[in-house]
Amino acid sequence: MALGIAVGILFITMVLLITNAVRIDVVGLVALGLVGIFNLVPVAQMFNGFSSYAAIIIAAMFALGEALRQSGVTDMLANFLEKMGRRGEESLLTTLLVLPPAPSAFISDVGLMGIFLPTMIRLRNDLKVSLHRLLMPLAIAIALGGLLTMIGSAGNIIANADLASHHLTPLPLFAITPLGVILVAAGYLVMRWWGVARLPATGPATEFAADYAEVKSYMTEIRIRPDSRLIQTPLSEIEYFRQHHVSVVRVIHPDHTQVVSPGPRDTLGAGDRVVVQGDPDAIVGLSEDHGLEVVGAVADRIRLRQGDARVVELLIPSGSRLGRRTLRELNLRRRYDVGVLAVLRHGITRTATLADIRLAAGDVLLVQGSAAAVGRLQLSDDVVVLADRDRPPVRAAWHPVLTTAVVLGVLALAAFNFLNIEVAAFAGVAVLVLTRIVTPDQIYRAIDWRIIALIGGITPLSIALDHTGFTADVSHTMVAVLGPLGSYALAAAFYWLAALLTQVISNVAAALVLAPLALSIAHANAWSPYPLVIMMIVALSAAPLTPLANKVYLMAMGPGQYRYQDFIRVGGPVTLVMFALSLILVPLMFPFFVTH
Repeated sequence: MALGIAVGILFITMVLLITNAVRIDVVGLVALGLVGIFNLVPVAQMFNGFSSYAAIIIAAMFALGEALRQSGVTDMLANFLEKMGRRGEESLLTTLLVLPPAPSAFISDVGLMGIFLPTMIRLRNDLKVSLHRLLMPLAIAIALGGLLTMIGSAGNIIANADLASHHLTPLPLFAITPLGVILVAAGYLVMRWWGVARLPATGPATEFAADYAEVKSYMTEIRIRPDSRLIQTPLSEIEYFRQHHVSVVRVIHPDHTQVVSPGPRDTLGAGDRVVVQGDPDAIVGLSEDHGLEVVGAVADRIRLRQGDARVVELLIPSGSRLGRRTLRELNLRRRYDVGVLAVLRHGITRTATLADIRLAAGDVLLVQGSAAAVGRLQLSDDVVVLADRDRPPVRAAWHPVLTTAVVLGVLALAAFNFLNIEVAAFAGVAVLVLTRIVTPDQIYRAIDWRIIALIGGITPLSIALDHTGFTADVSHTMVAVLGPLGSYALAAAFYWLAALLTQVISNVAAALVLAPLALSIAHANAWSPYPLVIMMIVALSAAPLTPLANKVYLMAMGPGQYRYQDFIRVGGPVTLVMFALSLILVPLMFPFFVTH
C-alpha cells in the first residue's frame, strides 16, 4: 500500500514538473504535504531537506555569488570580456568559450548570464556583431563550467548530499576538476570547429529590425478635441488605455512643448497631439469614443530616443515574478513607469494585442521609459536590462580584493579539509556582511528560495521511495536488463536517462530523482557509487539538446533568436562528444571496482 502511494506521489510530482503547471517550489510543497498526509516518512525526517547539505550549500553559493556582484568582481569580468571583444569577433568567440567556465564553477549560471548579457548587447550595437553567433557558445560555456567543481551546479551539490545521506564519503571539492577541464576543453573545440559554423551571422541590422518595423506600423498620432472626456484625466486613470494596452509614447502640447514618455500622473489637454501605440482596432475605437481624431502614423523611430526617453530591451529571466502573467495583469506602466512597445519571442515580434500576451522566461520586451524608470528596472530582480547600463557606483578599491580573497579562502579551507564547505562558506558570507560588501537583504534576494523549497519538498519523497523499496526495485530491473551487457552499458544508459530527463524537468529535480537510483544500482552490483553519480552530473550539465536543459539557454533564446532546431544542430554534437568522453574517462578516473 505504501509503495503504491509513494509511486503515485512521484507520478504527480513528475507531471507537475514536466507540464510546468505550477512553480517548482509549489511542486516541492505539494510533494512534502502528500508525503506527510500519508505518513510515509517519520515526522522527525519530514523537514530534513530544508537543512540538508544541498540546501545549505546552494544558499551559500548564491550568497557568495551576490557578494562577487556587489563588490564589482563580476563587472571586472564583464569589462574584460568587452575589452577582448573589441579586438574582433574571433577574439570575442575565444573569450566567450574560455572565460565563463571559471566563474561558473562558483557563481549561479543564471546570475553569470545576467552579468554577461548586457555586455553582449553593447558589443552587438557597437561592433555590429551577431548575437545569433555568440550567445549559444556563451551559454554552453557557462553550463560546462559547472563541471569544474563539486559546487559548480545544483546537480553536483545534490549528488554529494545524497552520498552523505547514505553514509558514503562525499566527493572532495575538486575531485571532478580534471574531468571537468577535459570536458570544457572538448566543448571549446566542438563549438569552434562545428557549433559556430552552424550559427550563421544574421547581422544586427536584421536581429531587431523587425521589432522597430512592427513598432512603427502600430504607432499613431491622435489629437485631443476640446470636447474630449479625457481632458485633465491622469493617464493611469484612463480605463480604455489600460484595458486595451494603448501606450502613450509622447505628448505634444499646442505650444510645441513635448512630454517624452509621460508618467502615470501626467494629464492630457485640449489640442494636445498624442503619439500612441497599440492594436489598430483599439486606436480607432479610442478616436471614435473619446473625442479624439487620428492625425497620422509615426514612422520615425529616432524620435523615440529624444530627450530623457530611453528605449531598452528587457529579458524575462527564468524565475521572474513577471512570468506566466499577462501584460494586462502586470500593468508595467504603473509598476515601473514604462510602456511596452513590442515583445520578442523565439524570433517573432509582437506589438498587437500585447495586453493578452502571457510572458515566459526568455521573452524580450521592447520598452520605453525615462532614464529614472530604466534605472529602477536595473534594480529589479524580475528583469535583465539588455541595454547600455549606467555605470555602477564607484566602490572602494579593496572591495573586489577582499571579496576575491574570501571566496578563495572558503575554497582553500574546504579543499584542504580545515573546515566543512558549508561551515567555510557561511563564515565567508559573515565576513562579507560584516565588512558591508553585501547586505543581508541583498543576500536574501539573491537566494533562489524556490530551489530550496523544491529540495526540501522532494527530499522526504526520495526517502519514502527508498523506504518502500521502489528505488531498489527500479535498480534491480535495470541491472537485470542491462547488467549482462556490463558496467559500461549501465553507465551509458544512466547518462542518457539523466540527459533526457533534464530536458523536461529542472536539473535540480532530475538530480533529486536520479541520485538515489544511482546509489541503489551501484549497491546492487557491489560497485563503487561514484562512476554513476559522475555520469549523472555530467549529463545534467552537458546535454544542450533543447533550451529547457538549462536556464541559461532560455535566457539566450530570445536575444539570440534561436529556435529548437538550433539546439539540436549545435547541442546534439556537443552532447554526443560529452557522452563519449565521459564513458571513456569516468571509469578510468572513478573505477567501478575499488581494490583495497
